[in-house]
Amino acid sequence: MDIIDQGEEELILKVRSLDEEMIRLINSLRVKDDSLWVNKEGQLHKVNLCDVYYFEAVEKKVFLYTKDQVFEVKEKLYQLEEKYQGTHYIRVSKSVILNIEKIELITPTFNGRLIVKLKNSEKISISRNYVRNLKIQLGVDD
Repeated sequence: MDIIDQGEEELILKVRSLDEEMIRLINSLRVKDDSLWVNKEGQLHKVNLCDVYYFEAVEKKVFLYTKDQVFEVKEKLYQLEEKYQGTHYIRVSKSVILNIEKIELITPTFNGRLIVKLKNSEKISISRNYVRNLKIQLGVDD
């Protein structure tokens, strides 16, 4: 691998075919350095997207959760889902978009749902309707 310390950053990928996994990798690289301006107590904070554990809609507001902080986001959940489609941010319930890179442990429940424990020890419930999509994204689909 050649590393050049001049000019703009550039990554050239040569692939035989562009499959879903490669598209997901490209999209993840695209958003790696993205950041969001979010609100907390009337102040705007810049949060790197890679630090986001999940987004949650609560009473017509959307919140962004990092390891140990919560911020309000101006976008609607569906807008965030569209914006980060094809990345490691996926819808896991009607009200949550999860960063699958922050998952530490997955536990099945008796009713077809899953409980994921995140790296910050928070637990998120995965609705039955979204379990298959999560497994596909993680590459563990039965």
